[in-house]
Amino acid sequence: MVAEGKLSLDDPVNTHLQKNKIIGPNGNPDGATIRRLGAHAGGLPSMFEHFFADEATKPPSPDVLLRDYGRLAFAPGSCYEYSNIGYSALGAVAEKITGMEFGTLLTRRVLKPLGLHDSFFGTGMLRLKTSAGRYDDSGNPIPYYTTSTPPSGELYASGHDLARFAMFNLKHDLGPQSRILNSHWIDELKQPVFAGTSGTATTFGWFSGKTKSRVRTVFKGGGQPGVATMMYMIPSENLACVVLTNRSDGREFALGICDQILATILPQWTRPDETPSPSRSPFTATPEFLGRWEGVLADGGAEMRVRLEIKSSDTATLALADTPAEKIEEMQSEGPGLTGKTVGIIQSADAIRNEATNLSVKLMTQDGKLVGRILASAKSPGTLLPYVLTLNRKSA
Repeated sequence: MVAEGKLSLDDPVNTHLQKNKIIGPNGNPDGATIRRLGAHAGGLPSMFEHFFADEATKPPSPDVLLRDYGRLAFAPGSCYEYSNIGYSALGAVAEKITGMEFGTLLTRRVLKPLGLHDSFFGTGMLRLKTSAGRYDDSGNPIPYYTTSTPPSGELYASGHDLARFAMFNLKHDLGPQSRILNSHWIDELKQPVFAGTSGTATTFGWFSGKTKSRVRTVFKGGGQPGVATMMYMIPSENLACVVLTNRSDGREFALGICDQILATILPQWTRPDETPSPSRSPFTATPEFLGRWEGVLADGGAEMRVRLEIKSSDTATLALADTPAEKIEEMQSEGPGLTGKTVGIIQSADAIRNEATNLSVKLMTQDGKLVGRILASAKSPGTLLPYVLTLNRKSA
């Protein structure tokens, strides 16, 4: 659509969204551009929620998802946070511009032209019987499920098709129908958008980094219940490696297989750092963090008073509404931010339904405030529900 002039990568995504749009208060929504959302640097928090076929609750529409969770946790461009919400917003933009349902659009404009005949979007229900079963960490089957953010992870693909997709990205000629993007736009997909201190960068849907021998690598991993996948591309060597597994705990296995395959061709192969996030270290309570803070937790229908107290580098508590304060454990510095874990009950229908009481906190300083998010995880493996925090200092 960018190549056709229908939008720009640097358009604010709100320009193209309909009823419900991305909102603050922890950043300017105009900074949440198409490009930044594609690179997980748009300021939206992480999210994953899945729904089994026999559940009474059904996945939300993209519009409802943005109404409930389209709130900026961070200023766009200020940090990296993998956000499926951003990809749901991009899917909504694609549907609005083309007038086609996302799965139909993907099939017509990408899968068929590239000859990816063993790939289909999750709405292709008749083809689900050809998909691999999914298994949890113990080898137990996981029933079929859908998610709250289909554009982020409901594509089914074979290893053969993903190898063919890698060939397209390495600029091989797969036939006249396959020229869905020219060389310029294939390169544009892989231009760094947000780079971490390790040199690993997010691009549009991909990550790029270098091995210890300085070989540039473009890569993407994937994971959700019953899925762990990895794809590496080394453009200078005209080389790609794809590994798919159908177990929740298959990540290290997939990475290990990639390492073995690539090392047979590139003896100096080493994995690039996988994330542009800063490395973590024990939290140091600087004056800008110390003290008592109060504010609001919002999203998912919740709007709760929050009290945070940071007494030292290893002592902090968080209280939701009128409940007693809980200690924040495993406090760490992630670049300029603070991360930690605690527990609590968030008064949101999604959090209550999923029994999501394990809370992961990420906060950054911004204009004298602390801003960020809480991810509530649940008994159902993989579930992450985001709630945005905006805190003002009450006393040092």
